[in-house]
Amino acid sequence: MYDKVELLAACRLTVGECPTWDERSGQLYFVDIPDGAYYTMDYASGDIQKTTVSKMLGCLALCENGDLLLATEDGVYRRGTDGTVRLAHTPRTLHGARFNDGKVGPDGAFYAGTAGGAGEGAFYRLAEETLTPMFDGCTCSNGLDWTADGNVMYYCDSMEHKVERFDVKGNTLRRRSTVLDIPHEDGLPDGMTIDQNDNLWLALWGGWGVVCIDPDARRIVQRIDLPVKQVTSCAFAGDDLRDLVITTAAQGQDVGEQPLAGHVFRVRLPVGGYPTRRYKETK
Repeated sequence: MYDKVELLAACRLTVGECPTWDERSGQLYFVDIPDGAYYTMDYASGDIQKTTVSKMLGCLALCENGDLLLATEDGVYRRGTDGTVRLAHTPRTLHGARFNDGKVGPDGAFYAGTAGGAGEGAFYRLAEETLTPMFDGCTCSNGLDWTADGNVMYYCDSMEHKVERFDVKGNTLRRRSTVLDIPHEDGLPDGMTIDQNDNLWLALWGGWGVVCIDPDARRIVQRIDLPVKQVTSCAFAGDDLRDLVITTAAQGQDVGEQPLAGHVFRVRLPVGGYPTRRYKETK
């Protein structure tokens, strides 16, 4: 069903996350959360540049004008193409310890949730420099993505051990329901992406792989095994968007037993994904 897993970037990330493809520049981004850094990889040459920020970095997103959004401990910042950094919204106190995973939605807004103590976090929408909570009760807000028509958002909170869905109506999320329960022994649901068949690809923290979920049938239809226990996220990349890029974590692992822990992998798939959405100035 797919080509063999190959090593894409030997970076030894503590907690690698948020692989993000920029088709305009041919660059792949990914972050290291506790290191407070993001990496920019020239996909053709393999050259990698590391950029350090002053805070833990949960995720990033592309902006329409070439800037980057950086979701951190105390808010979402905007890094300009000139290197300047500013808060991307009016200041507010966050629920939870820090931002974790996030993406730009079909409406051009940025969506991201926080992680912290049990039920202390929240899920937010950033638009027009306003950060608005959409729901609370999050413990480790994680993977999310939307169907191509934008009518459904899939989501997981790792500590809930399941993949969920919301119906999208305008700027609201409605009719929350469970797509699939993830057994504890299979790992925690982590980062997630959607393919052109509207199937979900879900990274399993502690689960040694990525699974493909048919959300309509509510079952796992495929699995990709990795030589790393803590698999954190995945995203489609490459000119035809058929490369599934997978990030992992070295945190707490014996690198003697798992020498590839924390590295970034790539698998060639017969199905592709969608271009990365970009944050827009106005809605």
